[in-house]
Amino acid sequence: MTFPELPDLETTVGELILDLLRARSEYPELILSDPQDTRGEVNANAVRVTQHYTVALLAYGFSPTQQELREAALWFASPFPSETRRRIDSSEMNRLEALLSLAPKDKTVYPRLEQLARQRTADHYFDIQAGGPAFDTLWAIKVMAQAHDEGVLNGIMPLEDLREWSDQMVRANHRDKDLALALRLRCDLKGKLSQAQQRKYLDTLTGIAEQSGGLWGLSQDMRQLSDYMRRQQLTADQVADHREIFREMVLSTCYVIENLMPLVEQYPQLQPAVQRAMELWWGVFSGPNAVTTLRNLFPNSYDYLLILCRTLVSVRAYVERPLIQFVSAHIHRKLAFQQQRQVEPQESESIRKALKNWIRVDLDKPPEQLRLGMSDSNVVRIHPHIANPMQLEDDSFHLRIPNAESLVVKYGPIEEIDLERENFARLPAGIRDCFVNIPQPSYIDEQRRRAFVIMADLNRYRTLSDVLQKVPQYHEAVISELGTFLLRVHQGDGRGRRYIQESLLLQLYLLPMQQHIRRVFGYMLENKLLEDAPKLRLARQLQRSLLEQIGNLVRNQLELEEFPIACMHGDLHSRNIMLKRVKQRDSSERDNEVDFKLIDLEKFRRNGDAALDAGELLVDLELLRAPRNVPREADPIAQLMKALDDTYSRFAREHEDNTFAIRVQLAQARALIRIAKGRTKQGELSLRESRRGPAIRIAYDALDDVEKAHTYLEAVSAALA
Repeated sequence: MTFPELPDLETTVGELILDLLRARSEYPELILSDPQDTRGEVNANAVRVTQHYTVALLAYGFSPTQQELREAALWFASPFPSETRRRIDSSEMNRLEALLSLAPKDKTVYPRLEQLARQRTADHYFDIQAGGPAFDTLWAIKVMAQAHDEGVLNGIMPLEDLREWSDQMVRANHRDKDLALALRLRCDLKGKLSQAQQRKYLDTLTGIAEQSGGLWGLSQDMRQLSDYMRRQQLTADQVADHREIFREMVLSTCYVIENLMPLVEQYPQLQPAVQRAMELWWGVFSGPNAVTTLRNLFPNSYDYLLILCRTLVSVRAYVERPLIQFVSAHIHRKLAFQQQRQVEPQESESIRKALKNWIRVDLDKPPEQLRLGMSDSNVVRIHPHIANPMQLEDDSFHLRIPNAESLVVKYGPIEEIDLERENFARLPAGIRDCFVNIPQPSYIDEQRRRAFVIMADLNRYRTLSDVLQKVPQYHEAVISELGTFLLRVHQGDGRGRRYIQESLLLQLYLLPMQQHIRRVFGYMLENKLLEDAPKLRLARQLQRSLLEQIGNLVRNQLELEEFPIACMHGDLHSRNIMLKRVKQRDSSERDNEVDFKLIDLEKFRRNGDAALDAGELLVDLELLRAPRNVPREADPIAQLMKALDDTYSRFAREHEDNTFAIRVQLAQARALIRIAKGRTKQGELSLRESRRGPAIRIAYDALDDVEKAHTYLEAVSAALA
């Protein structure tokens, strides 16, 4: 069946495929990446992205003999089984899919297929640990069928079993994209659908698209996204509010198009839905600026590459021909244009490097440690010293950088630094001035996988923790103004937003608490650090009771799940809030006396919960207040806590958020459990250094933290009951 040609097809696909071909050098950590360690382990994200990269190149029209795909086949063909890989997990499934497409006769294919067959469970599902037994089984059928088509299944699985499974899997409870794959496999392996199956499953998929405005993978309460697309009014800011939802919608839609297109000729009732979905997504980015548009919509490199690859694959399915047939002229014209441009001499780059090595840069004094939070990043203050190399002996030739006599260097795992930069890019324009700017890394240590970022030194700012303990002249202004500042941050772009985002409570609260509890009690109990019997009994009782409380909340999460979403810092404590007194001349038109800045953006979310920030900050302030022998009525920290409690109570009433106070208590429990988990890092270091005494003290402190957390969880359960 022929569809109308997509507008700007040649230019759009040409620009996308050129960017895909550049991606290997631009994203070496995600495409054909080097191993992470001496055992040859490769990041799972890199395996997945590289597999999608190869599928996109095949869709474009490359054959497996092309250099890019030959190199990819060698990269995927790691030994199996190996010291670290004995089961087929999601990474090994991606490797297996890629090898079946690029080098099906490779000697590492058969042992992977053989192991996959062994992971069939007693109830005839497969266990791959990817997306649940239904999806795992569907994925296994797809790969086994691919192996059969390539003639390499070699009796590992009877074809009749695959046919029977494909029929059963259509009836499983699937997401949109997985149902489309199940239907395609069913038709490929067993033939035409029955009339009842057509009515039930094909009508289901077309009905979902109709209800969602023409797309798949989109919940009803987010239909506004498809409406924006239909009116061609979608902007990067609108997507930023719901980035994860938008990403899943686009990926689902591309997968559904890819898998339904082979069925359209046999089932023409699918044609309007597939055409509408393709045209809706195509209309968002098509044209000469396609790459720029997609990068703005998906600033995270992992997301961008997945979307780029799946879009090319879905377009290939839609036009029913290799994409190279449409775009070769565009690429030739672009190449000819680039050949006309002035090419910079190769020596210029060498001269730049020589100049950098010629200038003498040093530190006037050792770096000053400023690390304040619980992340894996470090923050130090430095005083740069730049000398004229031709006058090294003469101090008068030392160069001073204006406004940079001291600087701050933040360094840590590349992924963590990148995440913080990406989160800064996601900030709504209206609150960007509330945060410290995070520039591009100035240096990357590839061997240790660490990025170093040089930033302005906020030496005129002090942390909230420092001010509350040492600067009494700030107290009144801070107590008065901090709550207003935080509400401005939560408000984000100023639009009130309420919807149920499925599993948000699970993501923000319940899963992190479960993970931290296992870490904390594993540290205490497995290392046998609780030496007196009563404390040991208490620890075991607490572990069981905490997990039971969380399990009860998982079962009853719907009672807490509907709340107004808000911009959320995600790690709000008194060392991540910086402030300075506003000079009179700078505040003639301003009501506030204090200028606040937030730092550390690794956990920032546009679609988060203000209650989580409130609970974290209140726990931190209570820990700051507790050791002080000051009556509450005279303690500025207690007064600030009261002011924040009043501010957030008004915020909850204005937003008709009836469960806000309960979620604050949940956040306080989460914060205390996270603090306990943070302590175990230092404790494990002490154990590695054979310093058991400090490790024991840390275990008792962590036990106190989780005991307090348990009290908050009991209050949450009581409020829900």
